This record gives sequence, C-alpha cells and structure tokens, in this order.
Amino acid sequence: MIRPLDVGRRRKWFRGRRVAAAAGGTYDEVVYDPLLEAQFLQLTTVAVEDETNAPSGHIRVYVRGHGYEHWILDEASPSADTLYWARWPTYLVEGEQLVARFYGATASDRLVLYFEGWIHDYPMPVTTVEEAVTAVVD
Repeated sequence: MIRPLDVGRRRKWFRGRRVAAAAGGTYDEVVYDPLLEAQFLQLTTVAVEDETNAPSGHIRVYVRGHGYEHWILDEASPSADTLYWARWPTYLVEGEQLVARFYGATASDRLVLYFEGWIHDYPMPVTTVEEAVTAVVD
C-alpha cells in the first residue's frame, strides 16, 4: 500500500533523459547522477535505446554506487532505434547513479537513457534502499 502524501513529506513527479554520442570502444555509458542530500528517487520507468545502429553486443542498465553494480535490465540482442525498458520500479538514494551501458555501439551513435518517477524530499537523508522502500510502502 502506498502512503498518501502527508505533512513533512514532499514528492514531485519528474521525467528526463540523458544522451551521449558513442565513442565506439568496447562499451559506452550514459550516466544519470541526480541526487542531492535528503532526497531519493522512485523510478517508475527506465528505458534505453541506440537511435542510430544496432549495437553488436548487449545493453545493460544498472545502479552504480556502494561498491558494486546492481543490474536492473539486460537486452542481449538489441535492434537499432528500438526502445527497451525495465518493467518494475527501482530506487536511487544519495550517492547512486543510474547507468546505461551499450556494448559494441558504433562510433557517433546516439545513445539515450530515459527515466521518470518521483523525487521524494525528506528533512533527513535516506541512505539505503531499504529506508527508501520503508518510507514509501507499508
């Protein structure tokens, strides 16, 4: 059950994208590094695409931070100009980044990472995903 908005808590809907030109090496990354102190993100949609050519490898999306890569999406045989998305929500806390890694993209390909969800503001920092989930879901 999702808690209703109550006094002392604020949340705002957002959507955005990050775009990068591929260098054409082993892999290229598109990074979203959003968080400020006392906020966490509840991402409801994450999507990626190579708008130009099909990468020769795969596309992976993960959360970077806290010493390891937490994979949330892996597309093994991506096509050109095709959108791939994660079908479940994920959370980002302070110090984490959302990263799309494109293996085998052609140099100068347009690589795109799309995202949308809720920004939650709290008077005290949320430092773990468990704290974020507990704050939003009963």
